[in-house]
Amino acid sequence: MSYLALARKYRPQTFSEVLSQDFITSTLQNAITMGRVAHAYLFTGPRGVGKTSTARIFAKALNCMNPNGAAPCGECDNCLEITNGTSLDVIEIDGASNRGVEEIRSLREAVKFVPVKSKYKVIIVDEVHMLTEQAFNALLKTLEEPPEYVIFIFATTDQHKIPVTILSRCQRYEFKKITYEEMNSNLKSILEKENITYEDDALNYIIRNSDGCMRDALSLLDQIIAYGGGKITLEDTSYLLGITDAYLSNDIFSAVLKEETELLPDLVNQIDEKGIDYKYMTECLIEHCRNMMIYGISDKLPRQDMTKNEEEYYSSLKKYADKPRLYALFQILTKLINDLKYSDFARYVFEFAVIKASNISSIINILEGKNNMPVSSAPKMQSYQNSTVSSANISKPVTNIQETKEETVNNIKGSDSGIWIRILNIVSSKYPMLYGMLQYAKLIKDTDEHLVITFPQDRQFQYRQLKTGNLKDTFENTVWTVSEKHTKIDIELEKELEDSKKKADIEDTAEKKNYKIESDINQENIKTAQVKKVQSDKIESFAVHTMKEEVKDNNFLKMAEKELGCHIINIEKN
Repeated sequence: MSYLALARKYRPQTFSEVLSQDFITSTLQNAITMGRVAHAYLFTGPRGVGKTSTARIFAKALNCMNPNGAAPCGECDNCLEITNGTSLDVIEIDGASNRGVEEIRSLREAVKFVPVKSKYKVIIVDEVHMLTEQAFNALLKTLEEPPEYVIFIFATTDQHKIPVTILSRCQRYEFKKITYEEMNSNLKSILEKENITYEDDALNYIIRNSDGCMRDALSLLDQIIAYGGGKITLEDTSYLLGITDAYLSNDIFSAVLKEETELLPDLVNQIDEKGIDYKYMTECLIEHCRNMMIYGISDKLPRQDMTKNEEEYYSSLKKYADKPRLYALFQILTKLINDLKYSDFARYVFEFAVIKASNISSIINILEGKNNMPVSSAPKMQSYQNSTVSSANISKPVTNIQETKEETVNNIKGSDSGIWIRILNIVSSKYPMLYGMLQYAKLIKDTDEHLVITFPQDRQFQYRQLKTGNLKDTFENTVWTVSEKHTKIDIELEKELEDSKKKADIEDTAEKKNYKIESDINQENIKTAQVKKVQSDKIESFAVHTMKEEVKDNNFLKMAEKELGCHIINIEKN
């Protein structure tokens, strides 16, 4: 007999052999025992978790000639024929290759005939979501009122593609992924039956790559056994599964967390030389980030299938992985995934991203106001208890516009009384999404009475979320909690802020111009008045002089001087 693949050889043949689906198998057995078997069932769930196998076992249990309660015996003619796929009363079709109306019409004709030698005629349709809309419509009437001896069992990995009219006529059972414990136990049992030696760490990697799918795990076992010559080692498993690439991601993640930026260019060169996909490497780094977060929060292993080497790896990095750093790193990596989709320079995009991530502490310090903090120019307060100051030496306070502006700026950037740092500390631990949004914010003003932040023009989504979106209330409540008062909050786009500043500058300039114009007008009026007065004085002086000369030449006055023997000295204006 030719070799039978492990996935087929160890396919479940009884309800007890179906893994991680106890709720479903118990319900089906109870339905048989109580005589409450429905006419249509829908099995949904991931691939390789036992949907089609359970359908076959259910068909055997319904038609078994010597059942053990609700379990098939597996030895009668009906059970053997169903197992071998030769039963005339169990029809199994593939929905992907028989998806048209004509195939459904043939199926409708087939259900008209009674079973040949069994109690029920069971129709199993695998990947039923692949049927066309017309095919589903053709099946509706038969599915709603089938003959009493007909039972439909549909299996699918995507129930959302099935019309509601079909779903409403079926009993639905949702299969789940097989647990690590059951998969590990089952694989070890199979390897012992096959006399195959194995290493536990290698088995853990196989289980992880199968992602809860027993069929995938058994297929990997077949491949590794063939490569390793009848044994399963960690080295062979790592080579076949590409885990050597994962080791490279370990080195990159370690260099990022330890801020060993100088190592990153060489590590990126190795990615390029091995031809590893940068998107895959980014996904590995994201998984490391997630595992490190879970391990840091709970001190528990983030995965049950972790090897001892992996546990030691995460333990060694724990002291470098604080929450804010991991939050920021996760934001950078998820953005990198999107950037790689649209970039023709994948290496450079990846390289710059990991270098940026390795300097995450500097970014966080800038956000929290701890880095490059301007030192206040004001002198420290000195003690004057033993000194006396004369009141005469105290000068009156003078308000200077420039000094006021500088004082405001210092208060924004470096004041110990500012609430921005306290807000970020609370948000980073309680609201990671909000913390990610605030990374793009620029602090303008930070006091207990007034908080002003701005967003760049290319961050309008974050601006809208904090201005009017779902995060508005969360942000306001956090600010008010920290300030312990109803602090005024202004959230602006940078252009709006610039426009308001320009408007204020324009208004200020206009006022100054108006003042200057008025001042110039006043000065001009004064000059004009002075000129007019000078001109008036000159005119008056000239008139008096002329009048004096005319009076002196008067004949009457001359005769008076002669008769009286006097001389006219001065003539006054009356």
